[in-house]
Amino acid sequence: MTAPDALARLADDYHAWWIDLLGEHNHIGGADATRWLLERAQLGPGKRMLDTGAFVGASARSAAEATGCDAFASDLNLDFLAAGREMPGGASVRWVAADSGRLPFPDGQFQSVWAMDTYISVRELSRVAAPAEATLCLNCEVPTDARGGAEAFIDEWAEYGWQLAGHKDMSNDATVTWRTAEAEMVRRRPFFEDRYGTRPYLRQLDMLMSMLLSYERHEQGHGLFVFRR
Repeated sequence: MTAPDALARLADDYHAWWIDLLGEHNHIGGADATRWLLERAQLGPGKRMLDTGAFVGASARSAAEATGCDAFASDLNLDFLAAGREMPGGASVRWVAADSGRLPFPDGQFQSVWAMDTYISVRELSRVAAPAEATLCLNCEVPTDARGGAEAFIDEWAEYGWQLAGHKDMSNDATVTWRTAEAEMVRRRPFFEDRYGTRPYLRQLDMLMSMLLSYERHEQGHGLFVFRR
């Protein structure tokens, strides 16, 4: 099954704007952000990588193909995992149904742990990462207001032994992504309203508008982070 076929099937079953509009790399920056992190993840044959909250495991599949690492993809949704398994590179990844807040792995199993615009548990991601010579690759929201901004975010990881090794601000990219998605949802309203139903369509549009406002008001930021320990 090709990537478009698998995504089309998921989009038909799960009426969600982020499947329709963001595709398999359903995070800010898309495939370019994945490649930026891969260049800094220090992966290679014999090393283990975990992509948490992986959706269809685009990052895990990319890592396995680009580096030859032993890649794992975890998600609670079995349909997402099944689709990823059928997509290009899916046979090179180990697929695990798991809650990102309670991962079913022993301590210290992975040389690289990833979370791409998904739920992040500082404690749990730190627990499954190797205690030394490990990388943590994140694509995530970062508060920019009185909550301390990126500095407080970095300090939180430092408490678990992580040191910042790379950072790329993606706040403008996120703002453009949400603005483009909102405009597309409005422009193609008849299509999406028919696809999702009127009330679900309006709920998703409200969610997009709220996200966009938080970025335009500089209440929220976004970034790529690489930590090492």
